[in-house]
Amino acid sequence: MFPRILNNSVSKTRLISNYRPIITKNLSSTFNLTTPSARLLSSGLNGMDDYESKIYQILEERLEPKSLSVRDVSGGCGSMFAISVESGKFKGLTMVKQHRLVNEILKDEIAKWHGLQLKTKVVK
Repeated sequence: MFPRILNNSVSKTRLISNYRPIITKNLSSTFNLTTPSARLLSSGLNGMDDYESKIYQILEERLEPKSLSVRDVSGGCGSMFAISVESGKFKGLTMVKQHRLVNEILKDEIAKWHGLQLKTKVVK
């Protein structure tokens, strides 16, 4: 029975040690950590790696978003990203056109990726 408890403890430790904090920036206020676990595990506001920051800066410059989130969801290898963006530049565009706009802005980067999870929203 003891080894089973030990194995469960080890697997939980591995799960936590592989967890990457989710960091977003709400441009109308300050940085927000989206989960309590992220707040505990974050080493500060600079939770994004260099490549996530690069993507973030590209989108921030071009879309002037109210809120923006960029996460590497590939386990840290940089091949798949989850991006959520809320911008006034999407006003009057269908969701397909919003996604096409983001894809056009990031086309050089997307060519290097395996996949993209994209959520767009118009600022109200």
